[in-house]
Amino acid sequence: MPVHESWRHTLNNTLTRRRLLAAASAMGLGWESLAAFAQSANAARIIVGFPPGGTADSLARVLAPLMTPPGQSMIVDNKPGASGQLAAEAVRMAAPDGNALLLTPSSILSLVPHLYKKPMFDSLGDFAAVGGVCDHSFGFAVPGTSPIKSFAEFVDWSRNNAKEATFATPGSGTAPHFLGTILGREIGAPLVHVPYKGVAPGLQDLIGGQVASTFNPLPTLLEYHKTGRIRILAVTNPSRVASLPAVPTFTELKRPALELVEWYGLFTSSKAPADAVAKLQNQLRLADGKPELTAAAKRLEVEPRPADATELRHLLEADYRRWQGIVKTTGISLDS
Repeated sequence: MPVHESWRHTLNNTLTRRRLLAAASAMGLGWESLAAFAQSANAARIIVGFPPGGTADSLARVLAPLMTPPGQSMIVDNKPGASGQLAAEAVRMAAPDGNALLLTPSSILSLVPHLYKKPMFDSLGDFAAVGGVCDHSFGFAVPGTSPIKSFAEFVDWSRNNAKEATFATPGSGTAPHFLGTILGREIGAPLVHVPYKGVAPGLQDLIGGQVASTFNPLPTLLEYHKTGRIRILAVTNPSRVASLPAVPTFTELKRPALELVEWYGLFTSSKAPADAVAKLQNQLRLADGKPELTAAAKRLEVEPRPADATELRHLLEADYRRWQGIVKTTGISLDS
């Protein structure tokens, strides 16, 4: 048996401190190293369905220490893939003890299941709501070097350049994918979808001019816009964003179908004991009142949404029904 497997076996058998010390000494490890390993092995996890560096990952890394009771630990576990389904599936399959949490944008639970005949999970049955975290909207942008300066100019250009009118997204089946599809139908110029594995590679190709436009979560676009590498033409907010006072909303542009605000929520297994879920809800409530989370929201340019579990559940149910109708209308499917 490999060393790491024998070590895990030793821990799982709940040996006494003396026997653990003896085992650690035999392996050349100190008690501190053993304690750190044991803590990591038994840590609670916030699982996110995206690579490190994005909005979900950044939020999770702020929340984890704020939600951790004294003497315990909580780690961030990135499981990108399958349009965010792998993270949700990991929580569904984890031991139902409340130690596996899903931090997710709403679309993973409300939109993605409608794209498959046999989704990996039941959004309304497999997860217990812990609470809301924040809201964010989306931005529509072109390269900073593009001659297109306004949304109206993009509409004219795309109608005359059908093959070049591409839009990048973080992946097929994401909310940006649907926004781009709806935009194409709204303006009578179907845009060519170019899906990427996450936000970063699509933005790099946008900056380099390999794609003509992008829909992406607004927090991921702002820094590039401020430095002139991209140009945000419109936002899906219901009202203008304070940090982008000159950028119109789609509603102002007479495109209300493109108004969309997405929330981030925290969930655990629906099979977790009620007292474990209640404990998590209390931990999140305590984190909501801490200045570190307020500062992180400002830095990431998201709006705090300290929704309780009941409100979050209602939000999920409403969005689930809304996306069900949109998917049926667009006919988009991810089944091969």
